[in-house]
Amino acid sequence: MFGLGITEIFVILIVAVIALGPEKLPTVAVDVARFLKKLKGGIEDAKSALDSELNLSGLKDEANNLKGHMNFERLANLDLDEPKKDEQKPEVKVEIKTEPKGEIKKEETKA
Repeated sequence: MFGLGITEIFVILIVAVIALGPEKLPTVAVDVARFLKKLKGGIEDAKSALDSELNLSGLKDEANNLKGHMNFERLANLDLDEPKKDEQKPEVKVEIKTEPKGEIKKEETKA
């Protein structure tokens, strides 16, 4: 449950018997079991509330649906560096002029 082996659980039981005594041990064990059950129920409620608020399952289904429709082979072979044959890159000329006050102006013109 918590990564405890049989020897660790046995040592915990021996320490509990020595510390609590055989009279109080059954009632303490019942109280601990109730606490752990309530804690587990609270964690499950929090998980379900968070899942319903975020709608994680719906988002996962939608993402898987989109993945199914994508053409990864076409995207893998797509060359993003070279423009298409019918597409031309516009030329941009940048002129930097200084004003008498020392201010710099940058002008861009597209050809």
